[in-house]
Amino acid sequence: MVVVALRSASVVAFLLLWEWAARAPVSFNFPSPWATLTALLALLGSGALLGATLTSLQSVLLGMGAAVVVGVPLGLLMGVVGPVGRVARVYLDLMIALPTAALIPLVILSVGINVASSAVIVFVFSAPFVTLNAYGGVRDVRARLVEMARAFGASPGQLFLCVVLPSALPMILAGIRYGLSRAFVGLIVAELLLSPFGLGRLIMTARSMFEHDRMFATVLWTLLLAGAALAALARLEARLLRWRA
Repeated sequence: MVVVALRSASVVAFLLLWEWAARAPVSFNFPSPWATLTALLALLGSGALLGATLTSLQSVLLGMGAAVVVGVPLGLLMGVVGPVGRVARVYLDLMIALPTAALIPLVILSVGINVASSAVIVFVFSAPFVTLNAYGGVRDVRARLVEMARAFGASPGQLFLCVVLPSALPMILAGIRYGLSRAFVGLIVAELLLSPFGLGRLIMTARSMFEHDRMFATVLWTLLLAGAALAALARLEARLLRWRA
């Protein structure tokens, strides 16, 4: 109950601050919460927001799915095979440090301007974190567990499936959750800078038409969508890790 009360109080405080910013002379372009909510309902009623959401979710699912399919096995391989980990870690660190937006012209030349190009950007944003968390999960497996399994005659396959993978699973799932948050960041960056469709198109169109309530409504919808996806993933993570209790 205390946690629910604190969260509710934080939401109320945020809405009050937002209302104050709309009424105060911060900017004439700053819409109020009520105007933003009205614009959000209008966008939902017209179907434009749902259509853009379906388009954007294709990029997220493709890019994030590829990040999980590629990143998790690669991270596990890096953790099990030391030389692979030492070599691949350097490139992953470079990918994280690289200004990812600078890759967008290269993506346009290679893939074109379509859903696949947005998926590539989403993949680049999320895959390094998924991979490094899987790698860290393997590296953090307790040596005593490995020694005990070997003492009882476990084969390399049994050691990996029964000791290494369950021990690394919490960090793997945490990396997927963090990668999903990064995926939504990559989605908005991609759609604002290269893709004339999806939620980014709605934001750009509303801004060019000075319809700032619609622009804020689209941004708010994106935040709600990302929050719902992360909450669902957190519930799945808690269910998969019930054995830890």
